[in-house]
Amino acid sequence: MSTGLNGFAGRILGVATLHGKERAIGPALQAALPIAGVQVIEEVDTDRFGAFSGEVRRTLDPLEACRAKARHGAEVSGLDLVIASEGSFGPYPPAPFVSCDEEILVLYDACDDRFFEHRHVSLETVFGGEACTNWSQVSAFADRMRFPEHGLVVRARERWAAVDTMVKGIDDRGALRSAAERTIAAHGSCWVETDMRAMMNPTRMRVINDTAVRFAEELKRCCPVCGSDWFRVTGTRCGLPCGLCGWPTESIRSVERGCWKCGHVQFEPRPDGKRAEDPQHCGNCNP
Repeated sequence: MSTGLNGFAGRILGVATLHGKERAIGPALQAALPIAGVQVIEEVDTDRFGAFSGEVRRTLDPLEACRAKARHGAEVSGLDLVIASEGSFGPYPPAPFVSCDEEILVLYDACDDRFFEHRHVSLETVFGGEACTNWSQVSAFADRMRFPEHGLVVRARERWAAVDTMVKGIDDRGALRSAAERTIAAHGSCWVETDMRAMMNPTRMRVINDTAVRFAEELKRCCPVCGSDWFRVTGTRCGLPCGLCGWPTESIRSVERGCWKCGHVQFEPRPDGKRAEDPQHCGNCNP
């Protein structure tokens, strides 16, 4: 196995994507690692691991699906360094009425049969779906979803069935009206939702880019003991002191970094520089 960043030197990074994600991922990784270049793997079929619009159900959990994409990319391309992405959308657990986007990036090194992984959750998302019975409802939903900048999907019902027609990648109001009214005439209603493929959802593309930048910073961080790459954040510790009384709160005080190779662990101050918590979040000042 390689030590430090030298193991990446001179290698081509393959991006396993059908949806233009190389634009969000490639520059961040190329800036951080001594790779020779970035190449889109055109032969890859990432939809085989699941499609947002429902034609292919994801049978693996998001991390395993992302690993499978990366390994598949290496197999079909012959490249030994491949990155893949997987996104999940739904309620944000601490505030279920808010939607969130969890993006996962996996970098697969076929030379070592090793996976590097990174997760990032963002509340910046344009995501939703709605049943509509007329064009006015479809148009109002489209406006809320920032259409036509963000593409839409139209089908007969929320849960796709093999007998149903579906139109994806709609980014024109005339095409949207035609697809919606045709479906409503045939079924009495239609289901309209955001097209969550990255090239159709610029908000998601920005989150993928943010995830790639964060991942790149983790990858190039080397262990201070053995020099291995990917000295990553592996946990957090609570106890940020109250700014008024100094009592330890439930807020994060520090982050834990760990080395995958030698096991070295160290704690660092939280990266946003915050050193004290507002008294309103203190169990002593505001019990």
